[in-house]
Amino acid sequence: MDTWQRRVWRSDEPAELGGRALSALLTPAEWLYRVAVAARNWAYDRQVLRSTAAPIPTLAVGNLTVGGTGKTPVAAWFASCLRARGRRPAIVMRGYGGDEVEVHRLLNPSVPVHVSADRVAGVRCAQVAGADVAVLDDAFQHRAIRAHVYVALVAAEEWEEAPRLLPRGPWREPLEALGRATVVVATRKIASGTDVDRLSERLAALVPAVPRAVAHIGVSALARYKGADTGLGEPFSPRGFRCALGLAGVARPDAVRQQLQQEGVVIQNWQAFPDHHRYSQADLVRIARVAGPGPLVATLKDAVKLGPALASELDIYVPLQRVVWESGSEHVDCLLARLSGE
Repeated sequence: MDTWQRRVWRSDEPAELGGRALSALLTPAEWLYRVAVAARNWAYDRQVLRSTAAPIPTLAVGNLTVGGTGKTPVAAWFASCLRARGRRPAIVMRGYGGDEVEVHRLLNPSVPVHVSADRVAGVRCAQVAGADVAVLDDAFQHRAIRAHVYVALVAAEEWEEAPRLLPRGPWREPLEALGRATVVVATRKIASGTDVDRLSERLAALVPAVPRAVAHIGVSALARYKGADTGLGEPFSPRGFRCALGLAGVARPDAVRQQLQQEGVVIQNWQAFPDHHRYSQADLVRIARVAGPGPLVATLKDAVKLGPALASELDIYVPLQRVVWESGSEHVDCLLARLSGE
């Protein structure tokens, strides 16, 4: 995340003078954005803007904020479960940044990934290729397609009682948009159980008619990244693993660091980069210098970009994430059964 965004977006930083000034300057732009979002949703709700029904059973996974809620691991989890139930799932996504496309292919090698800014066209392509169910990654705001079920993720680490919308804050939509969801999932990575319980109570008050679940997205293992073609090595316990350098180019890099440390990874040096960061030659030189002979630990999103340039110089390891349903798993099972035609 860029410095100016960090100053304005994070609730613990706008107290700093520069952050307050930037926030004030962006307030009119936030008002305009809020009006535009409300007008667009009004038009879709009343069919002034038309949406097209998905041609096969479709699950849309998304959130109300910019990054940080766990969309990719949750979407991958749903695709894996649907395949285990005998379906032929496909991931359909816009493919912003390119990294998440490769991440999905590595997490579920047997699940095809279709990239299209037009999700209707993407689902049709998946259907023609043999898919009988589609999982849309990051599609809660993509209302041009009418999915069969919607899963909206709300991260306990990102929660705000009075969300600030883009560009003044990281929120894409106001909280009332959660009413469109089939199931609202409170996620946590480093937040405590108490924090997520408070969030669940607020969600129950905000959208009482929408079923809710809680998911912990944690680090389950480490695996060596062998390249886009070769994939990942055998997973192993992270406990006691020592790395010369750890890095993350995601919405909340500090959360990645804390998760790794909680699982017993010893990190000698740490570098954080903006979400979907495009690594320059200068970045690569600096990373190689700090990492030395390695090993390097990087998120899977970063490994797919760093691997072509650095894999021949040092070993790259990635944390693998698991999705554990702490409550509301019965609602998730109902979604899977509905998509599977059971």
